[in-house]
Amino acid sequence: MPKVTEEYRTARRDEIAEAALRAFRRKGFQATSMAEIIAESGLSAGAIYGHYASKDAIIVDVASRVVGNRILDVERLARTEPLAPPPTLPRVLIGGMLSALGNPAIMLQLWGEGVTDPEVRTVAHDVIVRLRGALAEYTSLWHQRTHGTPPEEADALAAEQVPLLISAVQGFVVQSAIVPDFDTEAYLASVEKYLPR
Repeated sequence: MPKVTEEYRTARRDEIAEAALRAFRRKGFQATSMAEIIAESGLSAGAIYGHYASKDAIIVDVASRVVGNRILDVERLARTEPLAPPPTLPRVLIGGMLSALGNPAIMLQLWGEGVTDPEVRTVAHDVIVRLRGALAEYTSLWHQRTHGTPPEEADALAAEQVPLLISAVQGFVVQSAIVPDFDTEAYLASVEKYLPR
């Protein structure tokens, strides 16, 4: 029997995760069954379970990928000149999340699972820590380049401001999922106007 390469395994996991994400976009995490993920992927149940032990494992992986790509967005922005002000970062993160998920309520479902499921909570925590780190680096760099702030002081400012940036994204997710007439553009404009620079 030929040996399965790591590249093959990675490609197959990517394929399964993309199929699951398509299914989750339609029905959300909890309402999507493993049978629907299997059908969406076109693979056998054995192929799916060979890569993921459960639907929860797929959910965790998909959410990590979505947020991981948002971190890459922030890192790409950090290489541009001039740097956009940090209050514009929630727009970037939210735009990427909407593009990937379609419905931001999916993230709210994940956070809800994290309240009672230790594995989901651990992953959600790790993702927030990674996001916080990327935003802190960006915000510190912006203060240094824009205001000539010394690095140590810029790091301290970033540490104070990053929780607000993350809260702006989380606030969007909660309000847009619950408020029927939520105005995304007005919300993002307010974030950009009132968050500290």
